[in-house]
Amino acid sequence: MKINHKYELNDNEGSSKIAECKFIIAHSTATTNGEAWAVAHNMKTGINTSQTYVHFVIDDKNIYQVGALGCVAWGAGQPANNLAPVQIELCEFSNHKRAMKAYKHYVNWLRWAAKKYGIPLTLDDSNRQKGIKTHSWLVQHGLSDTNHTDPWGYLSKLGITKAKFAKDLKKGFSGENIKLTK
Repeated sequence: MKINHKYELNDNEGSSKIAECKFIIAHSTATTNGEAWAVAHNMKTGINTSQTYVHFVIDDKNIYQVGALGCVAWGAGQPANNLAPVQIELCEFSNHKRAMKAYKHYVNWLRWAAKKYGIPLTLDDSNRQKGIKTHSWLVQHGLSDTNHTDPWGYLSKLGITKAKFAKDLKKGFSGENIKLTK
């Protein structure tokens, strides 16, 4: 899966501030059956009004880059935004086959981002200063000034527990349809 840059922010959009390399943030869209292109398009066109965007939006077929990698994005609230060089939105689907394929891509891209920035493949670990964190975890630990609980509502509908998500992040997925970016 190659990154599509069609809806990437221009130099004068979003933040150019370099983020600290503490967290990779895992989100979900809360928009059932919203394609990655549509979510990324909305982030791009709404940047001057909603002031909300992440680095990547991913579904079962595509990954769109919106924010500049390594720079602050405006997806998780403060202070979390400043602590994450990558934030990734998972598109939500009612079709279980599409949902699981998107989830596998999501896991592999979260792993890719963590490895790129030297962040451990741990999930919501309170004992670690660094790791992959859900938006929900950031809120619960006072690192987000939002009230979001994603991606847990959606992942639980898919039967994905915290233990499974953590295991998948450690191990990743491979196969014909899942290729980890080099």
